[in-house]
Amino acid sequence: MFSVGHLSDLHSTAVVVRHPGMLLNKRFLGWLSWQLRRRKVHLPAVLDALIDDLATTAPDHVVVTGDMVNISLESEFPLARQWLERIGSPADVSLVPGNHDAYVAVPSSASWDLWSEYIRSDPSDRFDADVECRASGSEDPRDAFPTLRVRGPIAVVGVCSAIPTPNLDATGTLGTAQRERLERLLARLGQTDLCRVVSIHHPITERATIERRSLTDAPELRQLLARVGAEIVLHGHNHRTLIEKIPGADQPIPVVGVRSATDYGKKPDKRAQYHIYDIERSDGPERFRISVRTRGYDADSGCFVADGEHELTRRTTPPPGVHDADRSPQRR
Repeated sequence: MFSVGHLSDLHSTAVVVRHPGMLLNKRFLGWLSWQLRRRKVHLPAVLDALIDDLATTAPDHVVVTGDMVNISLESEFPLARQWLERIGSPADVSLVPGNHDAYVAVPSSASWDLWSEYIRSDPSDRFDADVECRASGSEDPRDAFPTLRVRGPIAVVGVCSAIPTPNLDATGTLGTAQRERLERLLARLGQTDLCRVVSIHHPITERATIERRSLTDAPELRQLLARVGAEIVLHGHNHRTLIEKIPGADQPIPVVGVRSATDYGKKPDKRAQYHIYDIERSDGPERFRISVRTRGYDADSGCFVADGEHELTRRTTPPPGVHDADRSPQRR
């Protein structure tokens, strides 16, 4: 049995504006949202409690599906690095960026490069030929994706949907080149005995969110996965629980969205949660049996507690606690 923790949408950093010129772009609306709402909802105390709980549940690996920061101020990225180090070492934590981590264009040397040990592929892996990183001196950090990190029986395949977008737009895109690299990598991994865990920030299923928050090439990604398969896809972005399945090459693929890991919980259906996936090899028609345990924040005790279990590879109905409100498109 191998366990994988899944966190997302930490929004873990304070927004400190030292002069008005820092807000002369999309950041102004993000700063306003943070001042009026987000700083009262995404609390460091909840993240402290989550980190304490992770020390107890001790998953074998942790996957973070983006949105470490709020409005991509350069001051936020080193602060987010400090939270990552508290969650675990780069060997034990895998990260893909979210749309808030690309809120506006920021030089990679001042942003994602500070998290590089948590993002980049394993060195000297036997799949190096399929992980095409920053060829020809590319300065676009998205050219490093997909990433591949092999841990025990699993292959964590990270893809990047995070791009700078205009005001009121929170869409994501993979792009043709990244999808082509991803298809080759998943096909090659499908010939091994590894469990392919795909991590992405944006949801990929139909009607998972409204258009201005969607993955623009989600249909192409679903077609790709139908051709080459994967064992599970993990995402965040919606701040809601979402458990669905899409067609795969040999069997349906569970697609699981997790809530924000730091939401204090003024709205109970958005209160902070994280997931733990238990993965074991199967003698049945599925290559692996995967179940999910949910851990949720309890405001009374200030701790995370058990909040349900669900087997993903055999049942198609949502688990207890996943209501229509959890699954509907949101304006977050």
